[in-house]
Amino acid sequence: MNILRTLPVALLLAAAPAAAGEINFVYPAEGSQLPSMAKTFVFGNVSPSTAAFTINGEKIQVYPNGGFIAYLPVAEGDFAFKGQLADGTTAQRGLKVASAPDARSSTGPVRLEITNYAADSEVFPGDYIRLAAAGTPGKEAVFSLEGVFKDEPLTESPAGSGNYYGARRVEDSDRCSGCALTARFKAGLFGHGAAAKAKGAVKILRANYLLETSTDTVVLRNAPDGGYMLFMQKGVKLVANGRTNGMRRVALSASETAWVEDSKVQAASPAAPAWPALTETGSIKLKKTAFGSSAQVAVYEKVPYSAEETPNGLRLTLYYTNNHTNYVVYDSSDTFVRNVAFRQAAAGVTQVDFETAGEVWGYNIAYSTSARALQVDLRSAPRPSLAWPRPLSGVTVVLDPGHSPYLKCDNNTKPPLQSVRWSTLGAAARCRLDGAVGPKETFEVNLNLDIARRLRDRLAAYGAEVKMTRNADEFVDLPDRPKLAVSLGGDLFISVHNNAIGDGEDPFSQPRGFSIYHYHRHSRPLAAAIHRAYLRNIPLPDEGLRYGDYLVARLTWMPAALVENAYMILPRQEELLNSSAFQAELADSMAAGVLDLFHVLPQPKKVKR
Repeated sequence: MNILRTLPVALLLAAAPAAAGEINFVYPAEGSQLPSMAKTFVFGNVSPSTAAFTINGEKIQVYPNGGFIAYLPVAEGDFAFKGQLADGTTAQRGLKVASAPDARSSTGPVRLEITNYAADSEVFPGDYIRLAAAGTPGKEAVFSLEGVFKDEPLTESPAGSGNYYGARRVEDSDRCSGCALTARFKAGLFGHGAAAKAKGAVKILRANYLLETSTDTVVLRNAPDGGYMLFMQKGVKLVANGRTNGMRRVALSASETAWVEDSKVQAASPAAPAWPALTETGSIKLKKTAFGSSAQVAVYEKVPYSAEETPNGLRLTLYYTNNHTNYVVYDSSDTFVRNVAFRQAAAGVTQVDFETAGEVWGYNIAYSTSARALQVDLRSAPRPSLAWPRPLSGVTVVLDPGHSPYLKCDNNTKPPLQSVRWSTLGAAARCRLDGAVGPKETFEVNLNLDIARRLRDRLAAYGAEVKMTRNADEFVDLPDRPKLAVSLGGDLFISVHNNAIGDGEDPFSQPRGFSIYHYHRHSRPLAAAIHRAYLRNIPLPDEGLRYGDYLVARLTWMPAALVENAYMILPRQEELLNSSAFQAELADSMAAGVLDLFHVLPQPKKVKR
C-alpha cells in the first residue's frame, strides 16, 4: 500500500515545499550610474502579487498583476535597493549615485581652475569676456587677457561658495589674436596665491567672415545651447562674427543672430563678404502641381532662409539679399496661390508672401540643382471622398510605430531585444534600450507596433491608403522616419508612442496619462483633432495638447502628430496597454481624430425596413 494515500490531504499540503516568491527588478538596470539626487523611482514585479513587499524597509504597493513602482531615497556612492517578500525571499538592485558637488573648503591647498573657455573663442568689440572659475573660497580673485587687460576683478557668488565670475567688455581699441586668458588669487604679504589658464585662446575680430554649410540638414540655433531656428542645406553662405564652445555665431541681419556647430561649416570666399547683402532676388515663377503649387524664386547665392506659416499662406524670409524682383509670373491654371507680395523688410532682408486659397497643408523649400533659384513647394489639402463607408478614400496616412526592437550598444552592435532579458542585462553591457520598458518587462517598441497595426486596419477600413515606417521588427533609424513619410507619399503622419519619465522624477507628483504633440502650424489641427477624440474616449488623465520639438514632428511636407498614449512604467497603465480592448480604443480614437480633421459627418444609421 502507498502510505501517501492514507495521509490526510491537509498533511500532504503541509508537507509539500511552499513555492518560493520571486522579486524581479526591471529598472534601473543593475550597475546604473545615476546623477546626484535625493530620490528616484524603481520598478519591476513580484510573485505572488498578494505577498507583503518592502524595499529598504519601506512597504511597497503591488498592483494585482505583480507590477510595482516606488519612489525612494537614495544615497551617493554604491547604493542598493533591497527588496524582501513576506516569505523571506530577497533580491537587490545595485546602483552608483554621483556625489553632490563638493562643498568647497577654505582649508587645504589653495586651488583655482577656469571652468569655461575650454575651446578657442572669437569675440567682436562690444562683446563681453565672461569668465567663470572655481577654487578655494573666500579669496580675492582677478582675471586677465594677455596683452589686452590685466587683473579685472572676479566676484565670488554666492559668498563662500568658491565660485568666481567676472566680465569685461571688449573695446574698439583692443587687439588680440590667440591670446591667453588667465585667472589668479591675489596673495597678501604672507598669503598663498593660485593661478589658472583657460584651455582655449581668445581672438578679437575686426571684421565679419564668410562660412558655408558643409553638410545637409544643418541646424541654426537661437543660442549656443538653444532651440532650433532654421534648417539649411549644404553650401549655404553664413556671415560669422563670433565663436564659443564649439559654436559659431552667425549674423543673419542687424537684429538677428544664430549659432551653428563648428563641425557643420567651413571657410567660404570671399573672406570679407559684402554686408549686409551678398546677393539679390530676381523673378518669381509659379506653376500648378499635383500637390498644389510650386514657385521658383531667383536668387544668385545660397543664402539662409526661414519660413513662417500664416493663416492663409507662407512667408519666406531671405537673408543677405536685396529685393530686386521685377516680375512675378503666375500660372493661369494654378488656383492655390492667389497672390505673391514682396518687400525689403530690413537691410539685407527680403520677405516674400505667398497668399493661398486656404491654409497651407505643408511645404518644402530647397535650392534648385538646375537653376540659381530657391524652390518653394506649397501643398493644398487632399480631398478625401467623405462618402461612407470609405470617407478617407484619397488620403494616404503614414504610421510610425516609434522606436526600434534593437538595443544600441557602445560596441556598435544592435542585438535584437528578443535575444536578451533586459532586467538581467545590467549597465555593464553598455547597451541602451530604444524606448521604454514597463514593470512587467513590456517593451514600448512592441506596444507601439501593436497599436499602429490596429490603427492601420481601422484607417484602411475607412478607405485610407496606409503605409508604415516599419511593419515588423526591422531597424529603422530615427532620422529615416520622416524621410520615409515623404517618400511614401504621405498626406498625414502619426508617430505612435508610450511614455516614461526621467531618473529622479516623482512618478506620483502629478496625474499621468496621454499627451498629443505637434510642431508646425499646419500640424496643430491634426494633433488637436486626435486630442479631442482622446478626451472623449480614453479613461486616463489628460496631459494636454502640446507643442513638442521632436524630429518626427518637424515634418514640413505634411501634418504630423506624435501621440503618447499612456505611461507604461505605471503598472495599471502597462496592463491596460497590453489589453487588446484598450489598444483598440486607442486606435479607434486616433482614427476618429483623422475623420474629425477632414470634417467627416457621422456614418448614416441604417434604416430598418
